[in-house]
Amino acid sequence: MKSTTKLASLTLSLCLASLLGCAEPETLPLSPSPAKESQEANLLKTGLAERIRIEGQEVDFQSLEQRQAHYNVPGVSLALMKNGQLAWTMQSGVKDLTTKLVIDEGTVFQAGSISKPAFAAVLMKYRQDNPLDLDTDVNNLLTSWQLPEHEWTAQEVVSLRRLLSHTAGTTVHGFPGYAAGEPAPTLQQVLEGKAPANTDAVVVDIQPGTQMRYSGGGTTLAQLTLQDVANESLPTMSQRLLFKPLGMTRSGFEQPILSDLSNNMATPYDGDGAPIKGGAHTYATLAAAGMWSTPSDMLKMASSVRSAYLGQKIDWISQATAQEMLTNNTPTNNAPNVGIGFFINMDEEGEILGFGHGGADAGFMSQLYVELDTGNGYAIMTNGNNGTQLIRELEIRLKEALDVGYSEAEAKTLVPISQKELDKYIGTYVVTNPVNIEIVLREAKNGFVLNALPYIENERYFHEGEGRFFAKNGSSVHFESDDENGPVKTLVMDGNIRGVRKEFETSVSK
Repeated sequence: MKSTTKLASLTLSLCLASLLGCAEPETLPLSPSPAKESQEANLLKTGLAERIRIEGQEVDFQSLEQRQAHYNVPGVSLALMKNGQLAWTMQSGVKDLTTKLVIDEGTVFQAGSISKPAFAAVLMKYRQDNPLDLDTDVNNLLTSWQLPEHEWTAQEVVSLRRLLSHTAGTTVHGFPGYAAGEPAPTLQQVLEGKAPANTDAVVVDIQPGTQMRYSGGGTTLAQLTLQDVANESLPTMSQRLLFKPLGMTRSGFEQPILSDLSNNMATPYDGDGAPIKGGAHTYATLAAAGMWSTPSDMLKMASSVRSAYLGQKIDWISQATAQEMLTNNTPTNNAPNVGIGFFINMDEEGEILGFGHGGADAGFMSQLYVELDTGNGYAIMTNGNNGTQLIRELEIRLKEALDVGYSEAEAKTLVPISQKELDKYIGTYVVTNPVNIEIVLREAKNGFVLNALPYIENERYFHEGEGRFFAKNGSSVHFESDDENGPVKTLVMDGNIRGVRKEFETSVSK
């Protein structure tokens, strides 16, 4: 059975949940023994299930291999950190379905948006050793391009600090990349939305500093700014300022991938288990989405930021620099909160609990998270478009079995629904954004089966009351009508995917 793929991935949040933190002990305990490591890793290979559980119903726990098959995710690589130290790694599956070569600790994946905190670390290390004003207008720093004037030009600046915390008001959420053989644009062409760029121009359409809105376009502008100031490319800067100092030997920003990493890289696959057309995409927007890495390497970066933040180890970046990176720059303490590069978790009093970031490139999904107080954390990388769903299940298992992270299964109550009430919702709904599809609902006991081919096949939804329905993978559906007693006209999936009932859509089109 297929599950949610590209459509669902468009709605997945990068925000992190909260957990409690406290002070770091002075002495770090030794890593577990190999036997302990094996025992802990094996706990993650069993006891997995979809994150929504129905009260009163038995949970169908499965193995990691079964969940990989369910989601069409060929391979997964995971690294676990305890007390600020890499404890063990775990791999499952293959890096390529044709060759059947298994994933190992050194297999590299595209990190997607986890590139953003890595880039931020490079910028902050550069700034620690060189004059760089994070709060001036970037047009004062840019030499190869200028951000066009906007409504708030004279009132609020578009600064590096705001760009790296997604509070600069810039547009363009993310980038699809470029398949093999397709020309890749320059950063200036990306920012201007000019061919061969495949995304819109990056503009300012929200008053800078007033709200958080995720913007890969803003990160791209920050990359160009740093390269102009330093007169050096991001790949060379990252090797000198980040990867070599931290021993991240299996990481790089080069696009396409360098030969010393390509000899052990994962092949990306779509939600149906087919290779991504054009192979691993090239991301001209390196800072936003272009890093290759491994889970172990990503934890080296996160651990170093944490250690510096706590003043334990400041031979790479200073404590002040690390604390600046993990200071909330969003207007309120309401989630999501972002420092410089990292999403940060905070309690109600504004105390930092943990930090991390998610990543999504074509055929690659990943997640990085570290608890500030314990130094426990993880990095997970997959080579399938449904990897985010699998990662969520692994995160739940990590919390349940090892008490690491923040994710917990959610219990919902199934509410009976009459045939008359259910008939109001059953039908076909036409979606035109973000893709053109038909969502077809077929009745089932206390709910329906949803198909949105080729993206979703036979996904079961259950009634939770008041015309709202849920799937065990966390997806949700509710319905809207013009008035309380009128016919249902609109389906809303995951809060932002809207479909018009076909009979109404047809009448309008005529």
